[in-house]
Amino acid sequence: MQPLLAISALAIIGLVGGIAIGLAFVAWVISLSRRGGEAKPDIPPGMRPGPADETLERRMTERHVGWSMLFVVFFATWLPIYWLKEPTTNVHEEVTRVEEATERGARWFAISDEENPLGFGCARCHGPEAQGGTTSFTNDAGETIPEYPVPALADVCGRLTIETVEVDGQPKVGIRDTIMQGRDGTPMPSWSIRFQGPMNDQQIQDLISYLVSIQNVPDGENLCLDPTLLNQPAPGPTTTPGGED
Repeated sequence: MQPLLAISALAIIGLVGGIAIGLAFVAWVISLSRRGGEAKPDIPPGMRPGPADETLERRMTERHVGWSMLFVVFFATWLPIYWLKEPTTNVHEEVTRVEEATERGARWFAISDEENPLGFGCARCHGPEAQGGTTSFTNDAGETIPEYPVPALADVCGRLTIETVEVDGQPKVGIRDTIMQGRDGTPMPSWSIRFQGPMNDQQIQDLISYLVSIQNVPDGENLCLDPTLLNQPAPGPTTTPGGED
């Protein structure tokens, strides 16, 4: 009786083991079927297909678009502000240039010395304050005039325009051409390098800026500020009310 029981116990153990093995096999088959029914080859990471180009470039594209929008917003804000400030900036720069030219012109006008070695000495004849003066002059006939009168320049804009203009069909030489070419028959020489003088165009312009800045001529009579005043007729005689013409 005991050997029969031992055989039955072994049979039960074998049966349970067979069932377990069968269940494991079934589970393995099911797992294979879920993975496509067949095992895929093991591909090294370096040889596996990478992400699509769209996926790779999306982050860079979004970054470029973001920076582009930022620059658009910046320029859309900055350009109108710059444009609105431009007239004021231009006026300021022009005023600065005129002031600098005036300072240089004052040096050109003064007599050359140790402190101002670049002076052209206009003040030697026209006076340190451009008030006029005298100088020795020998005319074409060989006659020497020890005190030839030299006109003042502090009121030259009451007599001359800056540029040469035509009055009644005749040219009226302006300040620039007078400085450049000089005046025949007077001590005034030519100062422009175009006429064998020592000054270039910028230096002459600087000198004109200085002369304009020291004028004691009223604005309503200043031909340098308003050349059209030269062509206006002089006021006629006035009459008192009730008087005779």
